[in-house]
Amino acid sequence: MEGKIQKGPRQANSQGGKRSQRELFKNPRFIVEGAQRHDLDQGYLGNCWFVAGAATLATSDKALFERVVPPDQDFDASYAGAFRFNFWWYGTWTEVIVDDYLPTDGRELIYCHNRERPDELWPPLLEKAYAKLRGCYEALDGGQMKDAMVDLTGGISEVISLEDKDKVNYELYDLLVCSFSMKSMLGASISRPVGSTESEVGMSNGLYMGHAYSITGFQQLKTSKSVVRLMRLRNPWGRGEWNGAWSDNSREMQSLPSDIRAEMDARSVDEGEFWMSFEDFVKNFQEIQLCHLQIDAMVEELRDNQNKQNWNVMVYHDEWIRGVTAGGRCNPPNERLYWSNPQFYLNLSKTDTVLSSRGECTIIISLMKKETDKNALIAIGFDVYRLRKPDLRPLNERRAPENTLDMAKTSGNYECYREVTKRMVLPPGHYVIIPSTYLPNEEAKFMLRIFTEKFANSSVMEEKPDMSDKDIPPILSPKDFVYDLFNKIAGSDSMLDAAELQTFLSAVSEEDIKKQVNFSVEQCRSLLPMKDESRTGRLGFNEAKKLWKEIKAYREVFLHFDRDKSNSVDTYELTNVFTKLGFPVARPVLTAIVRRYGDRDNRISLEDFIVIIFRLIELFKVYQAQEQRTGRSGVAEFSRNEFLQNTMYL
Repeated sequence: MEGKIQKGPRQANSQGGKRSQRELFKNPRFIVEGAQRHDLDQGYLGNCWFVAGAATLATSDKALFERVVPPDQDFDASYAGAFRFNFWWYGTWTEVIVDDYLPTDGRELIYCHNRERPDELWPPLLEKAYAKLRGCYEALDGGQMKDAMVDLTGGISEVISLEDKDKVNYELYDLLVCSFSMKSMLGASISRPVGSTESEVGMSNGLYMGHAYSITGFQQLKTSKSVVRLMRLRNPWGRGEWNGAWSDNSREMQSLPSDIRAEMDARSVDEGEFWMSFEDFVKNFQEIQLCHLQIDAMVEELRDNQNKQNWNVMVYHDEWIRGVTAGGRCNPPNERLYWSNPQFYLNLSKTDTVLSSRGECTIIISLMKKETDKNALIAIGFDVYRLRKPDLRPLNERRAPENTLDMAKTSGNYECYREVTKRMVLPPGHYVIIPSTYLPNEEAKFMLRIFTEKFANSSVMEEKPDMSDKDIPPILSPKDFVYDLFNKIAGSDSMLDAAELQTFLSAVSEEDIKKQVNFSVEQCRSLLPMKDESRTGRLGFNEAKKLWKEIKAYREVFLHFDRDKSNSVDTYELTNVFTKLGFPVARPVLTAIVRRYGDRDNRISLEDFIVIIFRLIELFKVYQAQEQRTGRSGVAEFSRNEFLQNTMYL
């Protein structure tokens, strides 16, 4: 069997396996009479969220459905035993090809299928392709309906909480109807009881807690007393319906004329679809999940304007890296780490067409965490600050106060969702967006999408090298004892090899700064080539003296950041250390440094730091020399032997 078998309306035969569809059905079909929402019924896998999302896709625009499920494939003469599907996977439409071997109980399919027409096979094949994209069937066991809808459309998700019933706006129904009319995909879910061991818990009214439903329609009926606002929902099981007011066999539904019931497609059979009033919906459901195919359909946006077009989108792929950019939320005692999070600059210079009289700009920000382990619950969110001094960036502990920052907006509470979205209205100006995890040192990759009505400049905020801003302490003049120590330790050739260099640095540091610097032989093997201009593998007196001078200078800067006097610094401080030395490095380089030299506690020792800074400087010199040789800015050329020689020696 593939995947995890869940509790369902019947038990699977343990003797089942994977069977091709020509083995199961005499006349298998891919799609019969067009795709319909009733084609998908959930099987034993706990993926109601995906089945409900796919059912909503089948109800949406035909062209949208056919982008995901290409129609030019079937079990006819062109049949080759493979089918293809397309998913929007973190910014890119990705084709997934699967064969038609599907999990069975030995007689019939056990996962998603069409219960009424089991020989219609696009639903189980689509489910298999999605499972392949995410790693396996078990990866579909539990999830968010909005995530499935985004992966099927490339839209942008939004969540509306119904937890606080007293704060649900009366206008929400009209906003949902408008959003639905603009092709947004809608779903709803009921929270599972706290402490429940069951994945789904039945209620006396026919609904299930811990379960997701598609929202498939709206209807308003005039009565003698008022207007009744109705919503149509579908259980992805293909059975199990609401049994309260306006359900299939309720007094309210049966009192309607037959033509109205036919218009509403209200059927007195248990096929999983039912009507209920908006008021009952709010009472029973805790969350609405939406996927907007048009940015204008963002629910809060609707009351301002429904005719916006041509949104500009900026997309960034980045990550939170432990010891480098995983700074967490700006909360004590880790608030200083917050500024190490990735930062994105945004310049809003033009007001929106509709909001021009108010001098404001609309911006929608979507932060999407890239899943690597669906069980890793990492809460994410973002802050937006307005910059008073835009040249002082990226922000850090010093620049943030100088910028007299205004907290413009936040995404709200940090959530363990894959995607967090926020629409906001801001005045023109310079802003920085800082996405983060709730806790520091949580690693994840993410995609940030920024939507603006008018064109806006944006960029990743990184330190830029400025050698004129060096802040290296002055190098002190050497004392006579250095020469004496060198001659005492050097060999008969008056040169130091790596082992002798270790002894020399230990002795000269104890004498000169009254504190021994303990380099290992391996670290000395890395330091020696940095001053070995003749590449003999040995250092003469002038080279050794110069090496010690620079070590002292770099040590003074390092000690400034060694707040606890532990002879090590937090890797999150490295950006500040390198900047103070006048040699800021790009984040990919910083990440490589932390991965190689950082320990489990995200700390780097003084000795390793000295090696790092020397290597950076020397490698940069090698690069500059090759760049000058090509005469092209930003381009350096190396032959294979040149590359190997420099990387092996330095």
